[in-house]
Amino acid sequence: MDLLKRLPGAALAAALLAGLTSGPGAIGQEPARPGDPAANKPAEPKKFQDFHELTKDAKKYEGFLTLHEKEQHLYAEIKPGQLDQPILAPIVIARGSASAGNPLNFGDEWVLSFRRIDDKLQLVRRNVHFTAASGTPLEKAVKQNYTDSILMALPILSISPASGALVVDLGDVFMGDFAQVGLGSIDKNRSRWFKIRAYPNNVEIQVEATFTGGRFGSMFFGGGASPVVDPRGMTMVIHYSLCKAPESGYKPRLADYRVGHFLNAVTDYSQANPDTDAKRMINRWRLEKSDPKAKLSPPKKQIVWWIEDNVPLEHRPYVEQGILEWNKAFEKIGFLNAMAVRWQNEQDDFEPEDINYCTLRWITTGSTYAMSGLRSDPMTGEMIDGDVIFDASWIKTWKEEYAMIVGVPTPVAQGGDTESVVPLAMAEVVSPIMASKQGFGLPVPPPGSRRDAVQRAARVGLPTASGASAAMALDVVPIGWDPIQAQLYRRMSQGRLASCNYSAAKSSEMRFASLALASLAAEEAKKDGDKDKKPEEPKLPEGFLGQAIKEVVMHEVGHSLGLRHNFKASVMLRPEEVNDTNVTHAKGMAGSVMDYNPINVAPKGQKQGDYASTTIGPYDYWAIEYAYKPIDGDEAAELKKVAAKSPDPDLTFATDDDFYNYDPQVNTYDLTNDTLAYGRQRMEMAAELLKDLDKKVVRDDESWSRLRSAFGACVSQFGNGAYLAAEYIGGQSVSRDFKGSEKAKDPVVPVAGDKQREALKLLVDRILSDKAFQFSPALLRKLVRESWQDHGFSLSGGVGYPIYGAILNIQGIALDECLAASTLQRLQNQEAQSEPGANPLKIEEVFRSFTDGVFSELAPPPAGPSPTSISTIRRNLQREYVKRLSTMVLGPKSNDGMLSMYSYVILLGGSSEVPPDAKNLARLHLDEIARKIDEAVARKEPKIDDTTLAHLKELRHRIDQVLKASLNANEP
Repeated sequence: MDLLKRLPGAALAAALLAGLTSGPGAIGQEPARPGDPAANKPAEPKKFQDFHELTKDAKKYEGFLTLHEKEQHLYAEIKPGQLDQPILAPIVIARGSASAGNPLNFGDEWVLSFRRIDDKLQLVRRNVHFTAASGTPLEKAVKQNYTDSILMALPILSISPASGALVVDLGDVFMGDFAQVGLGSIDKNRSRWFKIRAYPNNVEIQVEATFTGGRFGSMFFGGGASPVVDPRGMTMVIHYSLCKAPESGYKPRLADYRVGHFLNAVTDYSQANPDTDAKRMINRWRLEKSDPKAKLSPPKKQIVWWIEDNVPLEHRPYVEQGILEWNKAFEKIGFLNAMAVRWQNEQDDFEPEDINYCTLRWITTGSTYAMSGLRSDPMTGEMIDGDVIFDASWIKTWKEEYAMIVGVPTPVAQGGDTESVVPLAMAEVVSPIMASKQGFGLPVPPPGSRRDAVQRAARVGLPTASGASAAMALDVVPIGWDPIQAQLYRRMSQGRLASCNYSAAKSSEMRFASLALASLAAEEAKKDGDKDKKPEEPKLPEGFLGQAIKEVVMHEVGHSLGLRHNFKASVMLRPEEVNDTNVTHAKGMAGSVMDYNPINVAPKGQKQGDYASTTIGPYDYWAIEYAYKPIDGDEAAELKKVAAKSPDPDLTFATDDDFYNYDPQVNTYDLTNDTLAYGRQRMEMAAELLKDLDKKVVRDDESWSRLRSAFGACVSQFGNGAYLAAEYIGGQSVSRDFKGSEKAKDPVVPVAGDKQREALKLLVDRILSDKAFQFSPALLRKLVRESWQDHGFSLSGGVGYPIYGAILNIQGIALDECLAASTLQRLQNQEAQSEPGANPLKIEEVFRSFTDGVFSELAPPPAGPSPTSISTIRRNLQREYVKRLSTMVLGPKSNDGMLSMYSYVILLGGSSEVPPDAKNLARLHLDEIARKIDEAVARKEPKIDDTTLAHLKELRHRIDQVLKASLNANEP
């Protein structure tokens, strides 16, 4: 000790460090035991670098992990007590590639840990999906069979003399593609630490990473500049959070099938439940009363939403109202002001990605969308973050759509021009309701009719109500998407992401609503005596924009509180109640804001009510009660009582998973408890708007191009109506009620036969007819698209509108749905499911209605018109119908890749095998059609025109070939 006192300061520090980092008893090494021969051995060579030299001139951040930033290195001190401890690791794109705020491991949050093995720290991803009760033999079995994944082995560079912390370089982790963005490798020479923050329970690390992924950057087509200006350098900021697992004391709450919450599931082999090993924990915030005995008490910790200061002033009240509306549900279960809003100001210094702040981000990407990026502890379900993204382009689109329709000039191909971002070969009929059931979030396309709808929609480019395109289900990345959007898109198509995009069909919805509202405004102007009056500036109806913004915010915040979609909530009200504000202000326009609700426009002659829901609905109160109600005593028993309310009609629930249950009331962008009547009403409104459409939309000295968009918005309503009606054929009401609940419904109840017949008649009369599609030739001549060379890329695709293709696609919806194998199987099964005297719809009725409707021209006089000339629309339809009957008789082609690839998928909709009775009926109707063609052709008067004659003879030839074909080798 005297010797140490005589050493200079620097030498003393070096001697102390040498003693700490080498030889017996050094920090990080096993100490020598008394009598151990190693105690007499000379000191080992120094293994680690000098801590002070390593961190010299580094910028230090003290927090959950102490970090030292030095050039491209980020040295992290891992204290001994932090080894083998769980660390949550949410990952988000903070900037760049028009994807700011998008989470990268959303729905699959990583749990990491550091483990020391010799002179390395292994970075481990914990396998938290399998568990058993601690201390049991089953726990040993789980640990034996389910292992963690060792992602990296980081060399220990030094040891902190102050704390004994092991020092590793996180640059080895985050200066590579740790987030699995999948755009190639990261060029360290062109990457840097963008921002680093350290807090007591988390560190936030942002890397400005430049990828060398080459070809991905050149995939952008569709007008406008690519977010990636040059594929040789794709740069974005990736935000990594490393968070201490939440403190103990949180009690997970188990999920119930009757109420929809996001959840974290683990396989718990020590569960007492005989039906499943799954332990499903709902996602919810840790919300506790400050005074547990008070009937109404503030929480110990509020759920605070921080709103970025870039939200326009005029929209702020609606954003705040949308968040605070949820306080009504919390007050009902005893929480006063459970949620609060804080507006960012100049003094606030925080990053939206920081999990200490629940933020509402207001961004601009050119894509109309909003989404929630909720994050939870996968080990308990406790929420740790709930950021919401709202894209300002949505509001811009709403305004521009209305401006366009009322006749105020707007630049071509701006944010609201959906045609500017679709491939040129795609057709332009948009059917958001039909597209809403086309594979969003599912790993494979569904079989039967839904698969056919996916393929049809993928061919024509119909956007889905979930924000992408029907091609998602086929794992096809849409042209025009930047690389990050493409990666997120692929993950959704593979079932790796759950997401919400409450906007995909909103553009079409807005366009149609604008037409209707502008038409009503013109009618009012006529009443005032000024028939030619046009507004000088486009103004949406009073209250419209605020209601729309508030509804979207309520929806996304609902996700951030843990609630899933409820796509059956829109059937709460009767048609006559939707525009009654006494009803909608009290309980909402739908049972839940977690549905994708359409813009409500009252038909001509009816009083207009709200345009969007202004408050949360009964289901929302119920879902919050289940998740957050304080419960003393037997929690499981009390939660069963709460969930047992499910038979209440106002609490009807169906989510994304229920899209393929063939329930005609499970849709997006529909409204009222009679979706068939709603579809009919929308078609009638569209037909009325199409009259003199060119005069309503385009003024003198303006391009005709906006007329094309308006026309497409109207025609799309026929596609929606076709799908809503077709869903009733073989439709069934699906319930999640449990046995024994008061007024519980059976899990599956066939739609009444008479209701199915009503839908069938609507399809034959309105869709499988050419009467609804008699458009003015002058109108069709004006449906053009402008061609511009924006950013060096020419967007054209021709000036003609593919009207016959568009009509056939709409009619194909009815054929695909009603004649699908799964639909025909359900119709047959419903005969057994229906009570005596119920008179269910039978397969033979579908064939009879279709054959008589599609070939009405062949009915012999005087029962039907003489087929002197069959229109092009009808000829196309007749070919399609015969093709489907022929496929039933012959069976699918052996080289049909899609059929063979997915023929094993039966869980989503049943077997793809057509019932034998349907095959027999198809043969019967082909034979009948052939005989009618022979009779019509044999008539000498009136004379049939050559095109019609050629068409009928070709159909006759094809039918003859089918009926004479050999028996399918796969059949006896």
